[in-house]
Amino acid sequence: RDGLLAGLLGLLARLLGRLSWGRCQSLGRGLGRLAWRLGGRHRSRTLEHLSIAFPQRSLAERTAIARESFLHHGMSLGECLRLLSASPADLEGWVRVEGWEHVEAAGSGGRPRLVLTGHCGNWELLAALINGRGLGMKVVARELDQGGFQRLLLALRERFGTATIERGGSGAARELLSTLRNGGALGMLIDQDTKVEGAWVPFFGRPAYTPLGAAKIAGRVGAAVIPAFIERGPDGLHLARFLPALELPADPVAATTLMSEAIEAQIRRRPAQWVWMHRRWRRQPPAELAAP
Repeated sequence: RDGLLAGLLGLLARLLGRLSWGRCQSLGRGLGRLAWRLGGRHRSRTLEHLSIAFPQRSLAERTAIARESFLHHGMSLGECLRLLSASPADLEGWVRVEGWEHVEAAGSGGRPRLVLTGHCGNWELLAALINGRGLGMKVVARELDQGGFQRLLLALRERFGTATIERGGSGAARELLSTLRNGGALGMLIDQDTKVEGAWVPFFGRPAYTPLGAAKIAGRVGAAVIPAFIERGPDGLHLARFLPALELPADPVAATTLMSEAIEAQIRRRPAQWVWMHRRWRRQPPAELAAP
């Protein structure tokens, strides 16, 4: 089944390579609409998580956000398949950019840069844009369980010069540190509950297990941590926002809390463009550690 799906996606990518950006989005939106109708388990999970994050909103409001989130992720799939035949020049026509000067300023004097983001908007498009501008950023990511999907994803990243460091892989920690110590850049996402060293930090008012790796690595090499987010606008174009480097405390838990707050602020800004089907609060701390 994995091979069949990967083959279908490869065929779809070749088809979308001949279409305009807007047509690819429209096709992806249709796939998202189909997923909303057929994906009962993920639909229920999305609504459950939205009730945690936005208890003050009505069920109708949360349902509208949930449905739009499915459509958004379908559009992101269509866009990513289109990226397999795109060029850096194409991206500049599809994405508006704000704050790139913060990326340049953070690297003055050869200081290493850590680009912090979350699963907001089309994060693969964000990475492509960044490296299309010549930053040479490597990304830290978990290998997907589906081999066919993984190969397509790596092909997309490699097209724009984005190397992937497999999280937890052999030599990953050494490569992370050497990349930054040599003045390179890393892209890291810390908004999911994963099997890595982490801590309980607030996320929408509820403790969420959050990776500490980004804060520890940045503190160890003195990297500038630059929050970066991408969001889709109503006209079909995207906006990539690069914020000033964070002033982080030495304590990795406190630093991770500030990083998580930056991601939460972006989710609140565009709530339909986050991965609400992810089980962000699937684990909770023991009662004696839980925040009141």
